Amino acid sequence: MLADESIDADFHKGGVIYGAARFPEQIQRQRDVLKQLYAAGHTEEDCYWLDKRSLADMVHLRDGYGGIFKRHCATINPAKMVRGLANAVERQGVEIYEQSRVTSISPGLVKTASGSVRANFVVPAMEGYSTTVPNFGRYVIPVQSLIIATEPLSDEKWDEIGLAKRPAFCDGSRMISYGQRSRDGRMIFGARGGYVFGGKPRSEFNLSAPEFRLREELLHDLFPMLKGVRITHGWGGSLGMARGFAPHVVFDRSAGIGMAGGYGGQGVGPSHLFARTLADLILGQETDRTQMPWVFDRTSPRAVLRSWEPEPIRWLTSKAIMSTFAWEEKLCRANTSTAWEKSLATQLSNSMSLLMR
Repeated sequence: MLADESIDADFHKGGVIYGAARFPEQIQRQRDVLKQLYAAGHTEEDCYWLDKRSLADMVHLRDGYGGIFKRHCATINPAKMVRGLANAVERQGVEIYEQSRVTSISPGLVKTASGSVRANFVVPAMEGYSTTVPNFGRYVIPVQSLIIATEPLSDEKWDEIGLAKRPAFCDGSRMISYGQRSRDGRMIFGARGGYVFGGKPRSEFNLSAPEFRLREELLHDLFPMLKGVRITHGWGGSLGMARGFAPHVVFDRSAGIGMAGGYGGQGVGPSHLFARTLADLILGQETDRTQMPWVFDRTSPRAVLRSWEPEPIRWLTSKAIMSTFAWEEKLCRANTSTAWEKSLATQLSNSMSLLMR
């Protein structure tokens, strides 16, 4: 699609590495991930286990024990992609109105601070901003993800790090880390974990804030050779998290409303697929896409989507989960922790993960 529309978004398909590194407890976590991938229908052509040497041939993570390599992953520059998409649809005659905050959505009508828009079908593509419009925040709430970027690195420094073929990467941390080598030679790295009381999305971030130091510390733990390298950028955003922790396409033809989401932070590919699916549903076409198990046609959202618990339950639960994950991380990284302490922390973290389901 990017090629068809001549959009230069730094697209690069280098696969992704799910590394087991920093502490040995990550080995079993990543092996469990590989089992889940195979159970879902992937084959060894799609993804396979890397032993310690094979992992080191790709990337030099601290205490890299092994991991998974998955072929089907690409990286992009999201800002370039969004601007390119906007230009592409405008070339086709679509009008885009910015600075028009939506205040309410009802069948056939969208009200904004500047005026109203009527349409036969409305697609509230709000993702992490669903809580800003009444009646939509019950299904999807915002979770913050924060990213840092280094200054451009020398070829010598990249030789120390690896990533010569520019795969994306993460480790087995429950903080859900992710990173990539950018086209201009920067290390870009982030991790998720933020939630604001009341489900409020965030768009303002300051690189000097302590929350960015946590990402910096995790980056340095994975790549000690980056200590002393200047962090030049830091930003963040709100992604939409569905209560069922599963993607969905819901089309209520009688109300004229179609919704999609629940990607959980992996939405670039799914959002394209689900947009095409909604287009099929709106046009009344039966396709392979409309037959997928995540598609709910002629159904209202409240009939199929779980609602989030009220506050302060959401906020207290998020704090408890993140505190437990941080405790487990600290114990696993500490050389002085006993086996029973690590086991207890892992069991508690597993239990906390089940609370999210």
